[in-house]
Amino acid sequence: MYMKKKSACLLFVALLFPAGFAPLSGQTVEIDGEIRSRMEYREGFRQPLADTLAGSTIASLRTRLRLNYDAGKTKARITLQDARIYGQTGTNDTRNSLGLFEAWGSYLLTSDFSATLGRQAIEYDDKRLLTVSNWSQTGSAHDMLLMKYEPANRFKLHWGGAWNHSGDDAYEQPYNVARSYKALTFVWFGKSFEPGDFSAIWLNDVFNYSPTDTETGKKSFRHTLGGNLRLKKDGIPFSLYTTAYYQFGHDPANAPLDACLLAANAQYRCSEAWSIKTGIDYFSGSTPEERQKGKNKTFNKLYGSNNSFNGMMEYWTTLPEQGLLELYGVITCQSGRVFDINVAFRSFALTESLAETKQRGIGSEIDLTLHYTLWSDLTLQGGWSVYFRNRQTDLLKAQTGLHTHFPQWGYVMVTFKPQFLK
Repeated sequence: MYMKKKSACLLFVALLFPAGFAPLSGQTVEIDGEIRSRMEYREGFRQPLADTLAGSTIASLRTRLRLNYDAGKTKARITLQDARIYGQTGTNDTRNSLGLFEAWGSYLLTSDFSATLGRQAIEYDDKRLLTVSNWSQTGSAHDMLLMKYEPANRFKLHWGGAWNHSGDDAYEQPYNVARSYKALTFVWFGKSFEPGDFSAIWLNDVFNYSPTDTETGKKSFRHTLGGNLRLKKDGIPFSLYTTAYYQFGHDPANAPLDACLLAANAQYRCSEAWSIKTGIDYFSGSTPEERQKGKNKTFNKLYGSNNSFNGMMEYWTTLPEQGLLELYGVITCQSGRVFDINVAFRSFALTESLAETKQRGIGSEIDLTLHYTLWSDLTLQGGWSVYFRNRQTDLLKAQTGLHTHFPQWGYVMVTFKPQFLK
């Protein structure tokens, strides 16, 4: 069995490098994979569920096969991915959703300057604006050129640019906003210092707001500008992380945009095992009068992580038009690198009162998650969440006048990451 597996891996490499797959001096080739199964129980996940409907138990599978190539100045990665729901294909149905998650090549132009071109997963800071979205079974990647200037032990400066088209067209056509942005450009700066680090980003994404082929020049430009500051020092059990972003320009519908995000969290490590974190997220919102005038003051989360912020139940993945204010506290118990458990309590409110009730509170949530590393290539993760809704929750979710289940959601996830060849 071992010889068969090794022979298959060597054949795979030989097909990718027909001129000879034996790496030259200083080159490394790695082939690894990921098989991740997740089962979820949903009874009010993302929105309250009418009691005339039954909760759903659903299982999904993500499979990845990744090839890494590193020759010092030249690097490359190809990641094949299949994401599916168990049962979507029958026992005799060979249809699949196999696709390309990553495919990029990188070249070190100088000792400090590199360029990467192709489909790539990118992530910055605390994942609020740009993330690989690892919780999602499909993940998130961008077709772009990424250039990095990183002089040793000084600072990091990155520039990224993307231009999207819906197909192999002979003339310019509007790009579907639901699919993604038409164009994206960002500049990111990062610098470490004693005791912590600082980063700043400017991101511009562009949308076609006219659906006609003859008006492709009608584009809206949305700008997001801000930064992050982290203070953390070895030997001191206290750390602080702050975030501030300002959003301006025009939204995808070309309405004037004037929004902001302010966030901060503080963590205190009580011992080697126990830590406590508390924080606040403020997303600006719009009043009905402002929307009637065509103005937009609601912050957009862009291409950040949905699961890392504002609750595992994902009630506010898309922010309410009235904005969002979250206060939260998290208790963590960690046993080395093998086991950890987190308990979080989150309280949600609107930043602008709901017109129907003149109230702001929209409920609260408790999230329990645990992670256990069985072996270096096998991990087990699970969690349970409940949401305590109120009338404002029902109004925002269009669930008024209905009897609903008590909102709850749980999951178990097994991740196997084999390394086939190195």
